[in-house]
Amino acid sequence: MTDKTFFTYLASVTAGTAALLALLLLLLPPTRTHTGFAGAIMLLFVLICTGLYYAGKSAADSSSKLAFNNLVSASVFGKMLVAVAVLFVYQQAVQPDDSWFVGIFLLIYVVYTVFEVWFMTKLAKGKKGS
Repeated sequence: MTDKTFFTYLASVTAGTAALLALLLLLLPPTRTHTGFAGAIMLLFVLICTGLYYAGKSAADSSSKLAFNNLVSASVFGKMLVAVAVLFVYQQAVQPDDSWFVGIFLLIYVVYTVFEVWFMTKLAKGKKGS
């Protein structure tokens, strides 16, 4: 997978997620108080995916057969820690009146995790074909 291909798909996923969130915010007024949170979480996952893409390319090209597997394991654990930390910090700092922020977070998390699995699979298969 080329950088251009990755960033094209990342932009498409981000645009689709933004449209889905806009629809959610439009249809469910209580979610509007979390608009800034939603934008920040999308940015966080764009950064995570970008970092993981470059780390995945490097691991796929590594002479170590376990480098890619180790990266995947570390990323799963790391994302879980980040998810818990972000939700906890937001809840403590903002003290929202509702829990819609959790649903918004999970929606974004699932979309970008599916995208991550897709591009990491492409990176792994691309290396096998070399």
